[in-house]
Amino acid sequence: MKKEVAEILEFDYKKLDCLKSSPRGEVWLAKDNATGELVIIKHVKLKGLPYAVIQKSSFRLPAQIFFCDEDEADTVIVEEFISGENLAKRKKPLSESETRKILIWLCDGLVELHAQKIIHRDIKPSNLILQFGRIRLIDFDAARIFKSGKEEDTKLLGTKGYAPPEQYGSGQTDARSDIYSLGVTMKNLLGAGYNGRLKKILDKCTEYDPARRFQSVSELKRALRFEKFFYRVKICAAIFLAAWIFITVNRMNDDTTKPPVVAEKISAENSLSGLKLGDSVETVHKIFGAEKEIRASEEFPDNNFYEYNDLVIAVKNNSVTSISTYTDAIKDGRGIRQGDSLEKVIAAYGEEGWTVASDDGAIFYEYPFELADGNSAVRRFAIRNNVVEYIGLRRDN
Repeated sequence: MKKEVAEILEFDYKKLDCLKSSPRGEVWLAKDNATGELVIIKHVKLKGLPYAVIQKSSFRLPAQIFFCDEDEADTVIVEEFISGENLAKRKKPLSESETRKILIWLCDGLVELHAQKIIHRDIKPSNLILQFGRIRLIDFDAARIFKSGKEEDTKLLGTKGYAPPEQYGSGQTDARSDIYSLGVTMKNLLGAGYNGRLKKILDKCTEYDPARRFQSVSELKRALRFEKFFYRVKICAAIFLAAWIFITVNRMNDDTTKPPVVAEKISAENSLSGLKLGDSVETVHKIFGAEKEIRASEEFPDNNFYEYNDLVIAVKNNSVTSISTYTDAIKDGRGIRQGDSLEKVIAAYGEEGWTVASDDGAIFYEYPFELADGNSAVRRFAIRNNVVEYIGLRRDN
């Protein structure tokens, strides 16, 4: 290290902790004496690293370079301290959604670096930090500037298991070498035995022959985008097919598929608060009084509706056609009232109820029966969250 560089480091920065020391150099956590901000000081016993190029650019992945000096023997760098989650310390596998986002972030960042001929050559979980919702790539000590025409790299650096075959002397590393390391890294972060939707893409990233890999990170990004698009298309197609089958089957079935009418003559069970289907308006007045609210219905113009608080009675041609209640003060003929459980309804009426789902999330359990005059009717319970919401009786005509 040059004397003047050593003096700058000593005057401008205070070393706090040695993070790494090896024959290749040292890495220190330090504090900027002027700003109080934490920084990283690196002394790397290599030359030809791309830190000077990074310092002059505004790349999104690497740490910002505050100071860089290189001589014939080594390189000294002062760079931004990046805090966040180091992916090597992630205790559970990444989800496919997280993996896709991280890969796309890395593709967007690497396309900038590769455009300047910078090949990282050491992409691995411990060099990836998730910071404030975006990914950062650290440690460019193994990086190199790609030079066309060279048959192989001068220095064989990188991490075993993550570096591609050509990085060990079979050829010169290029953008496809970083793609290989990306594939291995994401496979490891997804967990052992991963066999999901991204597997084909990651397998292509990690092909032994660089010519069989994605040829650029832009191509890799397009593959990720298309995979997501076609997955959504498949889901939509599956939903459409299921809906078509459901509609077709229901059109093929007519009313004969509904549960048969239960032979049940009119009795106290066919009543709510003593009122029965078929009773007259006079009976309604006798039980509930003449004071009531009458309203018409556009949907059922031939009916008058009498409302007594939470009890609604429909009358057509002086005959009660439906009764429904939203209050727990009224029981039906078998003792069911609002607020009772679905289990209690099934215990009283059986499991053969015809179930119909409504648009607002309620499920109707309907039990058909026969009136004394031979007409059919249905007893209905609206169930929401396993609880009776309202009880109704209705004639079918």
